Amino acid sequence: MRFKTTSGASGDLFNPDFLARIERLALRSRRTLRGGLSGEHASRRRLPAPTFSDHRAYSPGDDLRHVDWFAYARHEDLHVKLGETEQDINITIALDCSASLDWGQGELHKGRYALRLAAMLGYLGLTSNDQTTIWPFTSKLIKPFGPAVSRARGPDLLRYLSNLNWAGQTSFTPITQAVRRSSGGMLLIISDLWTSDLEPLLRAAAPPVWQVVVLHLLHPEEIKPTLSGPVEFEDSETGQVLALELDQQTQKDDREKLVRWVRMHEQLCQRYGATYAGIRSDRPLEQSILPFLRRRGIIGL
Repeated sequence: MRFKTTSGASGDLFNPDFLARIERLALRSRRTLRGGLSGEHASRRRLPAPTFSDHRAYSPGDDLRHVDWFAYARHEDLHVKLGETEQDINITIALDCSASLDWGQGELHKGRYALRLAAMLGYLGLTSNDQTTIWPFTSKLIKPFGPAVSRARGPDLLRYLSNLNWAGQTSFTPITQAVRRSSGGMLLIISDLWTSDLEPLLRAAAPPVWQVVVLHLLHPEEIKPTLSGPVEFEDSETGQVLALELDQQTQKDDREKLVRWVRMHEQLCQRYGATYAGIRSDRPLEQSILPFLRRRGIIGL
């Protein structure tokens, strides 16, 4: 499977070795998430179940398969075994497809990295038999992928992602509106956050109905620019041109602004119970995002 970007970055979305490694992973949800009664995630819903954790007295109509016959043999009282049922959850990946993602070359291209990240997370959702949806967005929602269940849809997922491109401005408004029409689940946001309307989305996707992970993607040049002297910057989303003299003081001021900007988003996520992760497009997924998601209990072996 191959894809192209408008910047000329192309290549395999996943090599076979990496695909084999992510097949061993599974998305894990917090126990407060709602879902159906299939899937691989522990639930707080306590029903008669073969996974034993407690008893209650038998009631007419209960499934006899869940009667604790060993207890009956000892006490001659009918009790039903209770346990934690397994559930599936809705995995929604909100993928920023605005023009600001079309930046960089080769493996460092932000859009390419975002596609690989979305493919990895989407594949993990499918292999966990969760209802997996990808919502690409700019200032509007793009036709989504899914909801899909089963790893058999993996090739469809990769084909879908290979046809996405980057254009327009970033806005979380369409995602916020979609969240308000949805029943909840895990929301994974992949974006460079070049917009100011994240807070309404986090407010709409609050726990315990939603579990939100904000994956803030930045190119290394955005973190520590290597340019110097007189330069012109063009906003890829608005076309606005800004002339600057990049001396040491300007670079220092820009770094301080970036630190404040990142800290603001971290605090915003913390305020609304979301998980924030800053991600650089020059860091291999295996060495950065996968360990981070493991530490936060979002994926596991």
